[in-house]
Order: sequence, then C-alpha cells, then structure tokens
Amino acid sequence: MEARTTTATLSEPTLELATRLLEEVEFEKRLVGLKMAAMGGSNPTSLHSLAEVADFIKIGDYEAALRDNHTTVGYIDPSALARWVAEVLGDEELADAIRTQAAEGDFYGKVAGPIKALLVERVVQCRHVLKPIEAELDA
Repeated sequence: MEARTTTATLSEPTLELATRLLEEVEFEKRLVGLKMAAMGGSNPTSLHSLAEVADFIKIGDYEAALRDNHTTVGYIDPSALARWVAEVLGDEELADAIRTQAAEGDFYGKVAGPIKALLVERVVQCRHVLKPIEAELDA
C-alpha cells in the first residue's frame, strides 16, 4: 500500500532537526516493529532511522494476502512511534501529527497509510533542508 496524503502540514525542520532525523540512532534507542506474515508469524525488526521506519510501515492488500501467503505487514504501534519520534528524535510536531492521525482510525490498516505519508513528508523535508549543505560539501 502506498502512503496516502494527510491533512497535516508540517513546518520545515531546522537544520539541526533535519540532521538528527536523517541519522541512525544507536541500538539502545532503536524502535522495534513487527514484520508479520501468515506463514512466518510476527518477527521483531530493529529500526534505526526515520527513513527506515517510513519504509518499513506496510499494509498488504487483503486480496493479495489470500493469493500469496508470503505477503507481509510492517507493523509499528502508533503510540510507540509517536513516543520514539518525540523522545528519541526530538520532533514533537511530527509526534503530535502521528497521534492525531492515529486517533482518526480504529484499526491499524486505516491509520498506517496516513502515518507513513507523514513520515515520508518529513524525510523529504529534511533532505530538502540538507541539500544545499550537501551540495556545498560536494563542491
């Protein structure tokens, strides 16, 4: 499932926040998601960056799951994600937006897409903020 658009608009991150959000965190500060599959059960997966988390969140199509029992779901508890974003990454605005999206649905399949879209939006913003600095370093 692709990330759906959200109604939240995130302000542009500072250079410091953008840098922190794109870096990998140390093992002790990682976020753990569950990769779930019909044939493989639930397998914990360590996630070390915002981009990695955004890429991990996935809801398989129900019809596809019926045809292929190897279809997986990348599950991260929205409350745990918001807490990790606020406490470990220091992005309270993104954490609040995640909480808002999570409150709008009563099951993971309904909120996963909008939450993923928020994360993707923030990663793109961070890369945009850092692009001039990276270009300067390459020069």
